Amino acid sequence: MAGRGQKTYYRRDNKRAISSEDTYHMLMLYQYQRYSISRIARQFSLDPIEVRILIGKRTGASCCG
Repeated sequence: MAGRGQKTYYRRDNKRAISSEDTYHMLMLYQYQRYSISRIARQFSLDPIEVRILIGKRTGASCCG
């Protein structure tokens, strides 16, 4: 269940919600395996904008940096 003001993202292929484990996996692929945002988006059936938002929330990054 999403908290107040928190958006839940769903995969386009099977409509399954993105869990915190999926978000952690995206972050590890981005930071340590140097996967591109578009490659991660294809792998998780999301838009690149949604992947960027999820990774930014996980790392505590601001919207502009």
